[in-house]
Amino acid sequence: MTDSMEWYWRMRMGLLPRPEDRDALRRIAPELFDLEHEALQALDDERFWGPGAFRQEVGDWLHREGYRQLVTVRDGSCPQQDCPLRLGGRPGQVVGGQSDGEDGAIVIELMTVAGGYKAKANTFYDMARKVHRPKGPVRDILVTDPYIYVDKSEEDAVGGIDNFLAYLACLDIPHSGITIYQPPYAKGKKATSGKIWRRSVEAHGKKNGYGVQFCFFKTLTETRFHDRFYLARHVDGSVSGLFGPSMNGLNDKSFVLVGELETQTLKRLLACLDRWH
Repeated sequence: MTDSMEWYWRMRMGLLPRPEDRDALRRIAPELFDLEHEALQALDDERFWGPGAFRQEVGDWLHREGYRQLVTVRDGSCPQQDCPLRLGGRPGQVVGGQSDGEDGAIVIELMTVAGGYKAKANTFYDMARKVHRPKGPVRDILVTDPYIYVDKSEEDAVGGIDNFLAYLACLDIPHSGITIYQPPYAKGKKATSGKIWRRSVEAHGKKNGYGVQFCFFKTLTETRFHDRFYLARHVDGSVSGLFGPSMNGLNDKSFVLVGELETQTLKRLLACLDRWH
């Protein structure tokens, strides 16, 4: 439980609200959570918080998104060999995290949870930029999402194609173009829905000054992927990857996990793919 005034000082310092800050305010002023934000702003100044300007400021702060919990750990702090906390190599070497520069300690962040309409899509795109951009221009993309051609989600939210185009916009794609590896087991009729999807991607690439080629990836065991992986092979040969929901699921309200594929996991995944290891 957070101190009853911690939320106030975080708000005054311009920091993002943490889950414990929301919990503290829910105990202090549950009325703030009983109404939509727009309705809260329209309340008379004499209700709940008194001065309307302060009440509105707190409401605005509560609706800010983007806070991510960071955990400081030390090299070798987990006995599990495959755990990303077992960094190996020189002291302070970082896998899936960022060094804080003191005593080999690191801050590690591999996954985040998101839900709701806009927040979930933004979380996925932010993760894509964070994972792919630092490694430079991309020459190949591989998507295991079996619903990549399907524009509508199970909750009848549309926008799967537009979401994939927004994902492409997160990447550094050179004018020489890219090759997109599609899942051979993709749902929908490849002659119809697949053609529509590819036409949309080609038009997007042309608009942004690069060409697109398409092919189907192969697994060495001829098996399918259940989870949704998004891999980018960069011009220097390195590969970055993340996991998340189907593209058409970014527009519905369900909660999802989004995260970077940790080094050892990515290595094993590439070993299952023909011409990607």
